[in-house]
Amino acid sequence: MTVKQDFLMEIGCEEIPSRFLPGAMEQLEQGAALLLEENRLGYGSIDTYATPRRLVVLIKALESEQADLVEKVKGPPKDKAYDEQGEPTKALHGFVKSQGITMDQVEEEMIKNASYLVARKEIPGRPTEELLPDLMPQLIRKLSFPRPMYWQSKDVRFARPIRWILALYGSKTVRFKFAGLEAGNKTYGHRFLAPGPFEINQVDAFFSCLEENYVILDHNSRRDLILEQLKQKAEENGGVALIDDDLLEEVTYLVEYPVAVDGTFGEAYLDLPQEVPITTMQYHQRYFPIVEKESGRLLPCFVGISNNKFHPNIRKGYSKVLQARLADGRFFFNEDRKEPLESYVEKLQSVVFLESLGTLDQKRSRLVELSGKLGQVLDLEADSIEKARRIAHLCKADLVTSMVKEFTELQGVMGREYARLSGEPEEVAVGIFEHYLPRYPGDRLPSIKEAALVSLADRLDTLAGCFVIGIQPTGSQDPYGLRRQAQGAVNILLNERIGISLDQYISHTLDVLDAELGIEAEQRRKVANSLQEFLRQRIRFAFQERGIAHDVIESVLAVPFNTLFELYDRARVLDEQQRSPLLNDVIAAYNRAANLAKNAPGTAPDQSYLIEPAEKVLLEKWREAESEYDKADNPVDKLIALRALKKPIDSFFDDVMVMVDDEKVRSSRLSLLAGITGLFNRLADFSKMQAP
Repeated sequence: MTVKQDFLMEIGCEEIPSRFLPGAMEQLEQGAALLLEENRLGYGSIDTYATPRRLVVLIKALESEQADLVEKVKGPPKDKAYDEQGEPTKALHGFVKSQGITMDQVEEEMIKNASYLVARKEIPGRPTEELLPDLMPQLIRKLSFPRPMYWQSKDVRFARPIRWILALYGSKTVRFKFAGLEAGNKTYGHRFLAPGPFEINQVDAFFSCLEENYVILDHNSRRDLILEQLKQKAEENGGVALIDDDLLEEVTYLVEYPVAVDGTFGEAYLDLPQEVPITTMQYHQRYFPIVEKESGRLLPCFVGISNNKFHPNIRKGYSKVLQARLADGRFFFNEDRKEPLESYVEKLQSVVFLESLGTLDQKRSRLVELSGKLGQVLDLEADSIEKARRIAHLCKADLVTSMVKEFTELQGVMGREYARLSGEPEEVAVGIFEHYLPRYPGDRLPSIKEAALVSLADRLDTLAGCFVIGIQPTGSQDPYGLRRQAQGAVNILLNERIGISLDQYISHTLDVLDAELGIEAEQRRKVANSLQEFLRQRIRFAFQERGIAHDVIESVLAVPFNTLFELYDRARVLDEQQRSPLLNDVIAAYNRAANLAKNAPGTAPDQSYLIEPAEKVLLEKWREAESEYDKADNPVDKLIALRALKKPIDSFFDDVMVMVDDEKVRSSRLSLLAGITGLFNRLADFSKMQAP
């Protein structure tokens, strides 16, 4: 009977960057599962844990030995294995000897309609204790990290130097070597509060030992504890903690023993734009700001998460460092505001945007022109176009201010504040900030049309410029964030229902770039096609996020479309109508017509050859359906117009032979079907949708 015991391995390290740990846990779990499966080792479940100083894998109910393996090895054909007297031939004797088996272990089996002899070999499973010393170094070696370190030899890479390895199977230590270390049964507690080492003789004892020595191993438990302490400390200071999910995850993986420490800063710093102290706390100090519950107004206090027991000096240190950073921010703010935002535009000439694409000032100039062009395409009022051009003119100016140079996360935010201080219209100030929206998946979109135009101009100028100079995302590599830029543009076009086609969007952008860079006609054509396909991929993703079925997405993208929101309306209705009688009839009618329409000569049908009653009716109904389709205001009514062709199409195929010998009659009938198929294809390529 197979005995089941838990196996545990702990990899102890120097502090691993917090951003590495979630991925490392996932790799550890998947790698362990794969190794166990490959080696026929049964188990109950796999859990992984991580702190800054350790990665842990726990394999529950790991069986004590491999499952037996039954192998079949093909030998000689039966007619070559026995002679006329039925005695084994030399070929069979040689096969049996080579496999180390006896004649009674040979079986006959049909393989590809021929009879062969096969050897059935039963390989008993090895004990798990013998396998683990070979498997665990493989598991560790397979873990990959961004920028891994070498320290023991060029053959060993890891996120940070490994300092100890603990490996236990039940109560037995699993011995193996890796990176110059021998795995043992010792672990270490919190670096400062209970360093250890501590000897562990049973898997279960490991968890209690760490807990007793100030290490909370489970990241979910650490996260919950941090949230609980944040809530308590914020309430004590009369507010609520402003919790950023990314910061919460980062802090969770920065500590082994989280202790919330509240502190204060001078109220004078509340005169700064609120984003300045918030950004300083969140991005620079990893603190959680405290705000009033109702108004959201920032309070002069914060909560930091320490990796140590509370001591007044920690609070003093946290406050002192924050005060210094805020003092820098106030100094930069006061210096920057001495000049109007307009004065910083000229300084953009000294900052390179991208090599071969000129300076930020050249980009600014392109954005002004492109924003105006897009506004004209959309037939906006002159005042609105002028506001968009003004936003484009000023939107990059804050990048050369002292504040944004020091606090890069405040780009756009400071531009908005400096624009207000400079007396710019509120729409312009808001637009300077909002032209960066959306900044990440799920972020809000621009709230004013002018900002949306500048955002669209900015994104496609970057995309088109990069494509022109040969910079395109490949596989998982996207160092310039072009996918994010394109996805943001698609979401703006879609959600804001901006009435511009992809062709117009791309063409106007390339016009502006061409005037500055000079793009050869063939290169321009290739770039335009590449941008079309790149944006289509982002459209697919956007539609998938909204729950549209894959076949529906492909069907609408396969036919011409004008605006993105019109395309989405088509996809949404087709998705809603899936399996409905309406759509089933349309697909059935389309398929009957399209199957033969592909053979059409590409000319209009000659009506003089359409003399059968059924084809005359179909021709008339096609014209009526096209008229109704053009008058329809929504995709549902367009589907209804198309469904009206089902009965005449069915009657046509019941009463008319299409592929007749007379070429002119045949061509006219095929052209009729092709014209009808073309009407359907104005809505979607229904051949790509699942048939009813």
